[in-house]
Amino acid sequence: MGPSTLSLSPTVKSAAVTTTAVLVTGLLLHQRNAISTCYHRHRGLEGFLRLLWIGDFLPPNIRASMDQLDEVEERMSKSGDQLDHIEILVQRARLESVDGSTSPSCDMSRDEVRDKLFHQYPQLRTKIGVFSNKLDTLAASIDSIQSHSDEEVKRRKKQLSNTIVEFMSELDRTIASLNLEVR
Repeated sequence: MGPSTLSLSPTVKSAAVTTTAVLVTGLLLHQRNAISTCYHRHRGLEGFLRLLWIGDFLPPNIRASMDQLDEVEERMSKSGDQLDHIEILVQRARLESVDGSTSPSCDMSRDEVRDKLFHQYPQLRTKIGVFSNKLDTLAASIDSIQSHSDEEVKRRKKQLSNTIVEFMSELDRTIASLNLEVR
């Protein structure tokens, strides 16, 4: 029987291997940015292998921290709506004071004006107090989350903390617009 048609000469084999190597190298060079992004997004080879094996590229302790940050972020999204509601109540109170119902007379002190305003709008004091307490609770929740020296967790904690500071500043400006102190 003659030589097998399936056996290739060494020259054909080396040409096939060389062609395959060139094609794979070209493909890898062409996709290097996508590969690099994937590698860094999944935290290196260890994270990529963890993604393939377990289905999550984060270690369990960091995943727990990220999940806690997700919960805080969800609670914070509701805080923006609450702040908007408080601002509407304050604007309504300010408009009422322009109309004369809470405008101070010559013999009324600042405390009397504030008491009259909060007597007319009892929900305003309650909402401001509850919202301020909620922001403090959210800030404490963020502080209690362990970062485990992970840069992404640290970045998210800082971002959420800055958002809380913005909410607190906006609440302070809203209260200051009343030109009154809240006890």
